[in-house]
Amino acid sequence: MKIAIVGAGSGYMPGIVRGLLHRADDLAGAELACYDTDTAHLEVMARLARNMFAARGAAFTVSSHTALKAALDGASYVFTTFRPGGLAARHLDESIPLRHGVVGQETAGPGGFLMALRSVPVLLDIAAEADAGAWIVNYTNPTSVVTDAVARHTGARIIGLCDQAIGDTEMWAGLLGLPSEGLEADWIGLNHATWAQRLRLDGRELDVPLLLEDLEVPGGGATPWRDPSRMAELAKTLGFLPNSYSKYYFFHDEVVAELRAKDTTRAQDILVMLPGYYEQVTAEAGKADPDPSRERGGGEHGEFAVDVICALHRDEGRRMIVNTRNNGAIASLDADAIVEVPSLVGRSGPVPLTMGPLPGPVRGLTQAIHGYERLASEAAVTGDRRTALQALMAHPFVRSKHTAEKILDEGLAAHRDHLPQFG
Repeated sequence: MKIAIVGAGSGYMPGIVRGLLHRADDLAGAELACYDTDTAHLEVMARLARNMFAARGAAFTVSSHTALKAALDGASYVFTTFRPGGLAARHLDESIPLRHGVVGQETAGPGGFLMALRSVPVLLDIAAEADAGAWIVNYTNPTSVVTDAVARHTGARIIGLCDQAIGDTEMWAGLLGLPSEGLEADWIGLNHATWAQRLRLDGRELDVPLLLEDLEVPGGGATPWRDPSRMAELAKTLGFLPNSYSKYYFFHDEVVAELRAKDTTRAQDILVMLPGYYEQVTAEAGKADPDPSRERGGGEHGEFAVDVICALHRDEGRRMIVNTRNNGAIASLDADAIVEVPSLVGRSGPVPLTMGPLPGPVRGLTQAIHGYERLASEAAVTGDRRTALQALMAHPFVRSKHTAEKILDEGLAAHRDHLPQFG
């Protein structure tokens, strides 16, 4: 079996290697075809992978590629984790909307829209080059828009990934005083717009409204990026669990003020730490038994993706929360919408489980986000400026046509080298 990794020079690669080691027996004999446009980072990560596998006796072979076609040829699985334009482009995604009073974020809102315009053409090229029948296992953001574009405009098989559900469930375990081991939440909705009305602990259904009655809202003002204090406040009002990105919708203006008060964007913060990160990884890559940094997704980030590949390859029928066609799983959304729901993942792909309607208090919001995502997907594929403007106007963050026009004009100009579809 051959697994192509597109974006193998990424800082997330150590986490992917650790994920592969976690399932080494199940994938024994596989070739990892590593592809990246950054040859220096590609060689570091390929050397790291070889030495980590050798130190632990894992039966993988590793090849490096700077030509996409060579990496994809013969691959049964194409794992995509890249960022067109790098962190410099992410900085623009975050800062351009913010200048106009709108949250600047790498996946949600206008920032995520600009990311989609750059990501979708690359994914379409990958879908065209991949072998017939190969599975694209996509981590590239914004995963819902990317998955929609590939699913509707190519014949390729794609499954969209995000490990937010894992992190959010762990956050709620802490807030509710529950053990994270054995805790399962039915997150349903769209990527970064999911909600959970049902919780189980070791298979036993929990009374979520009752748990929320005793939930205390943590104080302390500014909080970590998952914002547990805001999440607790929202949950007590909504009567169910919100995802950590919901702060951008329900506390939009406060978040804008906080982002504006910072001297740097998140992308700039990462750019400052990145040289040290790669220096450490490079040093570890030369060792017989490497132990690279767990920053930037270098920890368990890759385990989820590798588990998905194993579920597909081994026909495990494993229950996992992934992004796939709705097919009636959520009654409140179109049948062909790309939704994030619990699914049974096996050789034929993810089978979404029937979840019923969206919770009433967030139904309209989630449907509005879906309307935006469909327009964003179409704009990213076609390069049609009017559709792009319609997409921005449809997003709940954007409250003015003129604001949408300014963000679009500035974004298209700033990213023109990565937007071939706009001419």
